[in-house]
Amino acid sequence: MTQLNFERLADWQGWIMTGPDSTSALTGAGLPVPDGPLSVLQADAAIVARTGRDEFMVFMPSGGSAPVGEWCFQRHDTIFRLSGADWLAVMAQLCQFDFRQMRPGDWQMLAVAGINCWLYAPADRPDTLLLGCDPGFSAYLAHTFEAVINDVGQTSVDRGDV
Repeated sequence: MTQLNFERLADWQGWIMTGPDSTSALTGAGLPVPDGPLSVLQADAAIVARTGRDEFMVFMPSGGSAPVGEWCFQRHDTIFRLSGADWLAVMAQLCQFDFRQMRPGDWQMLAVAGINCWLYAPADRPDTLLLGCDPGFSAYLAHTFEAVINDVGQTSVDRGDV
Protein backbone atom coordinates (compact mmCIF):
# COMPACT_ATOMS: atom_id res chain seq x y z
CA MET A 1 0.00 0.00 0.00
CA THR A 2 1.39 3.41 -0.93
CA GLN A 3 1.16 6.62 1.02
CA LEU A 4 -2.21 8.35 0.73
CA ASN A 5 -2.51 12.08 1.32
CA PHE A 6 -5.66 14.12 1.87
CA GLU A 7 -5.32 17.86 2.25
CA ARG A 8 -7.36 21.01 2.03
CA LEU A 9 -6.23 23.53 -0.60
CA ALA A 10 -6.92 26.69 1.39
CA ASP A 11 -5.38 29.10 -1.13
CA TRP A 12 -7.79 28.39 -4.02
CA GLN A 13 -10.62 30.54 -5.33
CA GLY A 14 -13.56 29.75 -7.59
CA TRP A 15 -16.32 31.25 -9.73
CA ILE A 16 -19.48 30.13 -11.44
CA MET A 17 -20.46 31.84 -14.67
CA THR A 18 -23.54 31.64 -16.81
CA GLY A 19 -25.08 33.54 -19.68
CA PRO A 20 -24.10 34.64 -23.15
CA ASP A 21 -21.04 36.64 -22.03
CA SER A 22 -19.42 33.69 -20.20
CA THR A 23 -17.15 32.74 -23.08
CA SER A 24 -15.87 36.29 -23.53
CA ALA A 25 -15.35 36.62 -19.76
CA LEU A 26 -13.18 33.51 -19.81
CA THR A 27 -11.11 34.60 -22.79
CA GLY A 28 -10.81 38.09 -21.29
CA ALA A 29 -9.21 36.55 -18.21
CA GLY A 30 -6.86 34.48 -20.38
CA LEU A 31 -8.67 31.25 -19.50
CA PRO A 32 -9.50 28.41 -21.90
CA VAL A 33 -13.06 27.62 -23.03
CA PRO A 34 -13.98 23.90 -22.92
CA ASP A 35 -15.90 22.59 -25.93
CA GLY A 36 -18.91 20.74 -24.55
CA PRO A 37 -20.85 20.12 -21.32
CA LEU A 38 -18.92 18.28 -18.61
CA SER A 39 -15.65 18.92 -20.40
CA VAL A 40 -12.72 20.59 -18.69
CA LEU A 41 -9.53 22.36 -19.67
CA GLN A 42 -6.56 23.16 -17.49
CA ALA A 43 -4.28 26.11 -18.15
CA ASP A 44 -1.36 26.43 -15.80
CA ALA A 45 -3.04 25.79 -12.44
CA ALA A 46 -6.49 27.06 -13.50
CA ILE A 47 -9.29 24.54 -14.08
CA VAL A 48 -12.24 25.55 -16.27
CA ALA A 49 -15.17 23.13 -16.44
CA ARG A 50 -18.13 23.58 -18.76
CA THR A 51 -21.15 22.44 -16.76
CA GLY A 52 -23.85 23.46 -19.25
CA ARG A 53 -24.44 25.14 -22.59
CA ASP A 54 -23.25 28.52 -21.32
CA GLU A 55 -22.32 27.68 -17.72
CA PHE A 56 -18.78 27.31 -16.42
CA MET A 57 -17.00 26.71 -13.12
CA VAL A 58 -13.49 28.10 -12.69
CA PHE A 59 -11.04 27.16 -9.93
CA MET A 60 -7.45 28.32 -9.46
CA PRO A 61 -4.94 29.23 -6.79
CA SER A 62 -5.50 32.69 -5.31
CA GLY A 63 -3.91 35.52 -7.22
CA GLY A 64 -4.90 34.27 -10.66
CA SER A 65 -6.72 36.48 -13.15
CA ALA A 66 -10.40 36.30 -12.16
CA PRO A 67 -13.07 36.22 -14.85
CA VAL A 68 -15.42 39.20 -14.90
CA GLY A 69 -18.91 39.09 -16.36
CA GLU A 70 -22.51 40.09 -15.74
CA TRP A 71 -23.39 36.62 -14.44
CA CYS A 72 -20.05 35.71 -12.85
CA PHE A 73 -20.20 34.98 -9.13
CA GLN A 74 -17.50 33.94 -6.72
CA ARG A 75 -17.88 30.46 -5.22
CA HIS A 76 -16.56 29.53 -1.82
CA ASP A 77 -16.08 25.80 -2.29
CA THR A 78 -13.79 23.91 0.02
CA ILE A 79 -11.28 22.13 -2.21
CA PHE A 80 -9.43 19.00 -1.20
CA ARG A 81 -6.65 17.04 -2.88
CA LEU A 82 -6.54 13.25 -2.52
CA SER A 83 -3.25 11.82 -3.74
CA GLY A 84 -1.38 8.57 -3.81
CA ALA A 85 -1.47 5.61 -6.15
CA ASP A 86 -4.30 4.00 -4.13
CA TRP A 87 -6.77 6.89 -4.24
CA LEU A 88 -9.11 4.59 -6.21
CA ALA A 89 -9.42 2.31 -3.16
CA VAL A 90 -10.53 5.27 -1.05
CA MET A 91 -13.07 6.49 -3.59
CA ALA A 92 -14.49 2.96 -4.01
CA GLN A 93 -15.56 3.17 -0.36
CA LEU A 94 -17.18 6.60 -0.69
CA CYS A 95 -18.87 6.73 -4.09
CA GLN A 96 -20.68 4.24 -6.31
CA PHE A 97 -19.06 5.64 -9.48
CA ASP A 98 -16.47 3.29 -11.02
CA PHE A 99 -13.37 5.50 -10.85
CA ARG A 100 -11.36 2.97 -12.89
CA GLN A 101 -12.99 4.55 -15.95
CA MET A 102 -11.97 8.09 -14.95
CA ARG A 103 -8.95 9.26 -16.93
CA PRO A 104 -6.50 12.10 -16.30
CA GLY A 105 -8.22 15.32 -17.38
CA ASP A 106 -11.75 14.05 -16.60
CA TRP A 107 -14.37 16.04 -14.68
CA GLN A 108 -17.32 14.59 -12.76
CA MET A 109 -20.09 15.91 -10.57
CA LEU A 110 -21.05 13.14 -8.12
CA ALA A 111 -22.26 12.41 -4.62
CA VAL A 112 -19.31 11.43 -2.42
CA ALA A 113 -20.25 10.13 1.04
CA GLY A 114 -23.70 11.59 0.35
CA ILE A 115 -22.33 15.08 -0.43
CA ASN A 116 -22.63 16.67 -3.89
CA CYS A 117 -19.09 17.30 -5.12
CA TRP A 118 -17.22 18.18 -8.26
CA LEU A 119 -14.17 16.03 -8.98
CA TYR A 120 -11.25 16.60 -11.31
CA ALA A 121 -8.43 14.20 -12.17
CA PRO A 122 -5.56 16.52 -13.17
CA ALA A 123 -4.10 15.62 -16.56
CA ASP A 124 -0.56 16.10 -15.28
CA ARG A 125 -0.97 14.09 -12.03
CA PRO A 126 -2.58 10.66 -12.52
CA ASP A 127 -2.18 9.83 -8.82
CA THR A 128 -4.31 12.82 -7.76
CA LEU A 129 -7.98 13.72 -7.48
CA LEU A 130 -9.28 17.19 -6.65
CA LEU A 131 -12.67 17.42 -4.92
CA GLY A 132 -14.78 20.48 -4.23
CA CYS A 133 -17.85 20.83 -2.02
CA ASP A 134 -19.99 23.39 -0.25
CA PRO A 135 -18.04 24.60 2.80
CA GLY A 136 -20.96 23.65 5.06
CA PHE A 137 -20.12 19.99 4.42
CA SER A 138 -16.33 20.25 4.48
CA ALA A 139 -15.80 19.12 8.09
CA TYR A 140 -18.02 16.06 7.59
CA LEU A 141 -16.29 15.20 4.32
CA ALA A 142 -12.81 15.66 5.84
CA HIS A 143 -13.63 13.42 8.81
CA THR A 144 -15.17 10.79 6.53
CA PHE A 145 -12.12 10.75 4.26
CA GLU A 146 -9.83 10.54 7.27
CA ALA A 147 -11.67 7.48 8.58
CA VAL A 148 -11.69 5.72 5.20
CA ILE A 149 -8.04 6.52 4.49
CA ASN A 150 -7.07 5.16 7.90
CA ASP A 151 -8.93 1.95 7.04
CA VAL A 152 -7.37 1.69 3.56
CA GLY A 153 -3.72 2.23 4.44
CA GLN A 154 -0.91 4.55 5.41
CA THR A 155 -2.06 8.10 5.54
CA SER A 156 -1.26 11.75 5.80
CA VAL A 157 -4.35 13.83 6.48
CA ASP A 158 -4.41 17.62 6.69
CA ARG A 159 -7.98 18.90 7.08
CA GLY A 160 -6.88 22.51 7.24
CA ASP A 161 -9.15 24.59 9.43
CA VAL A 162 -12.37 22.62 8.79
